[in-house]
Amino acid sequence: MKYYYAYHGSKNKENFDWKFGYGLTSRSKRDKVAIGSKVIVIQKPDNAIEFRLCGIFKITKHYDDMTNVFPYRFELENVSNLSEYMILNDTELSDELPAIIGGNKGWSNFQKHFCAQGITFQKLLEPEVSDILLSQIGFQEDTLESVIESFRKKVIISSKMSSKERRKRLNLAKKNPKQKTVTTIVYERNPDVVAEVLYRAEENCEKCFKRAPFNRKSDGSPYLEVHHKVPLARGGDDTVENAIAICPNCHREAHYG
Repeated sequence: MKYYYAYHGSKNKENFDWKFGYGLTSRSKRDKVAIGSKVIVIQKPDNAIEFRLCGIFKITKHYDDMTNVFPYRFELENVSNLSEYMILNDTELSDELPAIIGGNKGWSNFQKHFCAQGITFQKLLEPEVSDILLSQIGFQEDTLESVIESFRKKVIISSKMSSKERRKRLNLAKKNPKQKTVTTIVYERNPDVVAEVLYRAEENCEKCFKRAPFNRKSDGSPYLEVHHKVPLARGGDDTVENAIAICPNCHREAHYG
């Protein structure tokens, strides 16, 4: 799971309160962040002495409040449910975090990571950075995507071994794999979009233009998969215009090619 970062800094007089959401001055920046994304919030409001980790929050809604100085807002759900915001030792964390060369003179490595102007919701945190923050509160979350990516990396490592070494490991390996519970985001897609895109395709892949590779056993319909050109997780619309009916091979290529 990758996380965004948000800073509740000295422009704020009060402590961060997730119940009031989080706001930005840029609509386009707000709209690039998909609903369902998660964000780690750190605060050091006006006159505060120390940095505090406020927790992990899930974005549940975009909304506008033009009476607010930060009008383009996120509605939040508290995922970590901390009983109190955790004080961060920015000196120790500066040593743990990947070094940033350059930046504001006199700033610690921690400040370069988390206090630079415009850093809030600028991009997803690198896993190494988010893991350091999450370890401060003992928060760990396995997702389907992280499990698949971890497995892919292990396959690459195994592929670099000799066959002899692999077979030795296979002889010692357990035959029944462990089970793991993961969290994943599922979108409630519009069935009319899927039906209309399949109708438009006329039984042919809309990328390679070949006929569907087989028919479903359940109803005999040609098997094609409806793919979003701009993924829903990246803010893409669940519309006919943003969808395409493609064969399984083209679908895999769209994701992994």
